[in-house]
Formats: sequence, structure tokens, C-alpha cells
Amino acid sequence: MQSKSCGPYFVEDGKISYIGNKVFNKIDNVKFVSPPDLSMRYKDLKNEPKKWAAIIRIFDAIFKASNKFMEHEGAYLFNLPVLTRMISSPGALNGTIPSDVEPFRIQFFEHETFLTQSSQLYLEFAINNPEIDQLYCWDKSFRMENADFRHLPEFTHIEYEGKINFKQNLDFQEKYLKFIINYLLNNNKDDLDIFLDIEDFKNLESIIKIKFDKITFHKAFDLLYKHTKNLKYKEISIKNFGAYEEILLIKILGGKPIFVIDYISDEVAFYHANHKDKPELVINADLLFPGFGEIIGSGERVHTREDTELKAKHFKLDMDDYGAYIASRDSTNPKIHSGWGMGIERFIQCLLKLPFIWETKPFPRVHNSNRP
Repeated sequence: MQSKSCGPYFVEDGKISYIGNKVFNKIDNVKFVSPPDLSMRYKDLKNEPKKWAAIIRIFDAIFKASNKFMEHEGAYLFNLPVLTRMISSPGALNGTIPSDVEPFRIQFFEHETFLTQSSQLYLEFAINNPEIDQLYCWDKSFRMENADFRHLPEFTHIEYEGKINFKQNLDFQEKYLKFIINYLLNNNKDDLDIFLDIEDFKNLESIIKIKFDKITFHKAFDLLYKHTKNLKYKEISIKNFGAYEEILLIKILGGKPIFVIDYISDEVAFYHANHKDKPELVINADLLFPGFGEIIGSGERVHTREDTELKAKHFKLDMDDYGAYIASRDSTNPKIHSGWGMGIERFIQCLLKLPFIWETKPFPRVHNSNRP
């Protein structure tokens, strides 16, 4: 029998299946399910008032708890543009990183621009101010990809940037996630109870008490191969490490959150700093949540002007678009800084054990519907 998990999914025989909660029934395979017609979703708010009121209150609580946490840590809230020429995943435009997602193009007066994929690069502008040590934002992000069970083309993003090193960054993420879970358990138990049973509450409480582990990207592939004997895991590449592998890896390692660190430099975003002793790898991490997979992406940034320019050229970035980003680096005394981002909808999906990410909000935007 499938053991209980904090998250919504379990994996077996190449399939990702939904465990079920107190509101939704089990589903045998979720990977290729497309969003239903959501044009009448406004009626659901009346037909299922308790469920949707609980989700609205939980979203509100995560926002309030995040602000409380960041204020306590001394991070400033920063307001940032949604329109930009400086996207965080330009590899899709110039063909350097196949996994990068296309941006949405917008005609802004006489200029083609893009909807932001992440506010990180603008957070980095501010962190290079010698009087600012850490800040965060709570904004929308847009990525031109079809909605599936854990992706939305429009989602809510909390992002943080601070003058901290990579280890401090991982510790900060862990502290933040535990704070939010604890806040919700203490302040929104009735809302959580609509979706979760007693064992689910115990699983969430256990996350607050444990230390999150780390594993390298290469070691993760070793474990996946040893567990499955599937030859594809002999090829260490991000193309062979998707939702199925993330969930399976956590299961192999005992079912608690884990940071996967040190991805391959040429397969991930240009802004990650390279290891000095292993320049083919970067100083980054994905935090994997049990029964779900990645919920936070993070890394230490390329922080010198020289190294930033070298990486920009390596990834064929448009210098008209990214020149200001490079020039913002202090050329005489650059400070190491790191950051992370978490999709709020993904966190709610994990928390409430929801089958599909479009069930985390009343009015999601998906590829096959823009109504109501």
C-alpha cells in the first residue's frame, strides 16, 4: 500500500498518480491531464463556499506570514516592473538552454517587451546598493508554457535576494518554509482541516522539526540508477530529471524535504555562480517537497562584473537588454549575494494535497482558457 506523504503524489512504473485528500478522489495518472473548462469557475465560489473560502484565507495567511517573517529578518519589500526586456530565462530566445521557457511578448507603445518571468534580476539591481542588505517581492510571473498538473503560465512568486552566501541562503529558505507551515497550523487549522486528515497534520508538523538534507545533482542520478536500473539515468542531464524523478528521489531518501545542489552550468540559468574548483557546475539548488518535487529554486549569483559579462557572452545574451544588469555590479568591491523564488500556487498545492495546480486559486490562467 502507498504510504502517506506530505505532498499530493506518488510515483510507480513511470506514472505520477494522485493520492487524494478529503475533497478530491485518487487519480491514477495526472501527468497528461489538461485543464477543464474554467469559464464558469465563478459559480464554484458559490457552489463550494467552504472550500474556496478556505483557499482564499490560506493565500491571505501565506502573504501575511511572509511579510511577518521578512520583517523579522530585516528584508525590505521591493516593488518591481511586470514589463521588461530583461527576462530571467533568455535561453529560449537564443537557443542556448533548451529547458528555458519562452516569454510572453507585449507591444508596449512602440517597443516590443516581455512579461516578467521572475523579478530576480531587478532585485539584484537593488542588492548592489551598498545600503541594502536584503529584500524581497511578491509579484506575478509569466511563462509561456501550457498548464499541467503543477505548472501555470501565470503564477504568484515570492522572491528573495540577500548579501548572504549559498549555505546561509539554504538555511534561510528552510527557516522561511518552516515558519509559514507553523503559522498556518496555528492560525488556519480549520481551513486546512477541510482538505487534510490527522495524519496529514502530523506530516506537516514533522517538517518543522527536521533538518533538510542536501544531495548533489550527480549523486541523485547515481541513486536513481541504483534504484531503477534504468539506463537513461547514466546520462546526467536536466532533461532526465523531471517531476517523476524528483518525487522518486525523495521517496528513495526517506520522504523528507531535500535540496538538490550543484546542477550543470550549461543547463541552467546564466546568473548562477560557477564553482571555482568545478567550473562545469554551479552553486545552486532546488528544494524538493515530499510527494511533489521542486517548490523553491535558488542559487548564489555571479557577483563580479567581469564574471557576469563572461557568462552573458557565453549564453549569448543581448547586451542592449542586459548591459545595465552587468554594469550594476560593483567593479571594485563586489559582494557575494544569493537568492531564491517560490511559486505560491505550488506551495498551496503541496500543503493542501491538491491534484492540479489550477485548483489552488479561484481564477487561474491556463493555456486553453482566459475566462472568466
